[in-house]
Amino acid sequence: MLYLLLLTCWPWLAERRKPLQADVWIRALTAPGGLTWSASTLSRAWADLADLGLVTKEREHRLVRIVPRREDGQAEYEIPGGRRDRWNTYFALPDQFWLDELFAKLSLPGLVMLLLVAKETNAKPEVWFTYESAEEWYGIKPKSAQNGLKQLERLGIVHRRRQVVKAPLSPTGATVRMWYSLTGPYGHDSRAALQQRAMKERRRRLKRESAPVTIDGGQS
Repeated sequence: MLYLLLLTCWPWLAERRKPLQADVWIRALTAPGGLTWSASTLSRAWADLADLGLVTKEREHRLVRIVPRREDGQAEYEIPGGRRDRWNTYFALPDQFWLDELFAKLSLPGLVMLLLVAKETNAKPEVWFTYESAEEWYGIKPKSAQNGLKQLERLGIVHRRRQVVKAPLSPTGATVRMWYSLTGPYGHDSRAALQQRAMKERRRRLKRESAPVTIDGGQS
């Protein structure tokens, strides 16, 4: 969760001269019904992320500057810029994930399945899989997949569509395929629009940064 928050904040945090104080992170992560955060648990969480190669830590006086690394830990993190190769594909989570404090409401299976369905519906509206294939394809235990999806359905975040398809080798000649999609601001179309806005804003920012600076009627 802390890593997700860091990536969410990184577009503006990267330009900040001073690192954020621990209390700011704790306040952002604290919500009714969520985990209890303290200076010690935050420090341990940063240390765990550093051990996994997901962040680097550098002390600056009494503060610690945290810099994210790429999700596989093999390179520095770069803000998505519209590249489409498999090393730079990404999916977005809407601000409602934080503003509605969904991060504090979800169990670990719920969070895992939210991220999984979001990833798989990044380029298409819905995805199908079974509880058993969740383990085969993603390494998620069937019971965890089931519990996570049920929680997301209860919260109205996931929609499940039942499809009957032909299966000649089945005793009944048919089988049921379950399709999953995210709803509302988490849905495919909403997140695609969010990505488009983010890319346009990034282009505008890069254009401003590369524009020549005029001093006393001249250009520098």
